[in-house]
Amino acid sequence: MADGADDPGRSPAQVLSAELAALRRKAGNPSFRKMAERSGRISHATLHEAVRGTRFPSWDTTREFVRACDSDELPWRLRWEELKGLPLVADAEPDAAKRTEPQANTPPDTEPDTAPSGTPSAASGPEPAVVSPVGDGVEPVISSAPAAGFRPRRLSRRKYALAMAAVVVLVLGAVAAVVVPKLGTSTGDVGARIPGDNSRFVTDVTVPDGTTIHVGETVQKVWEIENSGSVPWHERYLQRMDLPPAPGSCRTPDRVLVGDTAPGEHVMVSVPVTAADHPGSCWIGWKMVDSSGAQLFTTRRPVYVLVTVAP
Repeated sequence: MADGADDPGRSPAQVLSAELAALRRKAGNPSFRKMAERSGRISHATLHEAVRGTRFPSWDTTREFVRACDSDELPWRLRWEELKGLPLVADAEPDAAKRTEPQANTPPDTEPDTAPSGTPSAASGPEPAVVSPVGDGVEPVISSAPAAGFRPRRLSRRKYALAMAAVVVLVLGAVAAVVVPKLGTSTGDVGARIPGDNSRFVTDVTVPDGTTIHVGETVQKVWEIENSGSVPWHERYLQRMDLPPAPGSCRTPDRVLVGDTAPGEHVMVSVPVTAADHPGSCWIGWKMVDSSGAQLFTTRRPVYVLVTVAP
């Protein structure tokens, strides 16, 4: 961990984000999607947010980030508690924090729509390259050891009890993973309106999550999706969730056509995305619907576009 706690120019969130980014680099710079797959408990968008420095991440997010990087969580727990107790920077420019906040909604952690990791289903194809800027001018320091002079404290009885409870939850979760069938099998999904209907995300063909585009620039986002169920797809669409869009958000069509796709076949779904007129983060979720606009996978997480808009 970088020794940045005493830097008067950084908030605790920025210090922790820099240290987490450094840990990720030391772990080989895995993509956030790959880290989310290793965790199995948190979305890659939430992991990405942890290194932006815009807000102090929860311990659950920090713990899953550390585990995904194969690091020991105990010193990080103590480090998280140490930084959590630090006051915010008193002399920071009031509007500076506002400029780092996303200009659009960040992805919610909901049930998957067409993918457990935030896209149609668990990724199985080639791992897409993810452009993941740390942001906010925080230069990560490559180190995974505790800060100089940092001494681990003994856990109180309450914290020890919490740690033991967490172990029990993890054990129960592992048992449930064995006993309960996974969603998204070829026999259909509980969120599907049509028995036997299912889909599987393959890859982001273009514009991976976190890509930086410039104000007013238009890019073509393409997803590759497999019809992994037993129902042929005809007259289906991906429809934008935030209709009508908020003023100043990234501009796209309201919905785009999903080509006719037989069971077992793959389809490329493409949507033009025009960046907003101001810098910030842009997140747009999409749900698969029929020709009448009715959602086909009601309890699943949406497929989405996530880009950073630069001047």
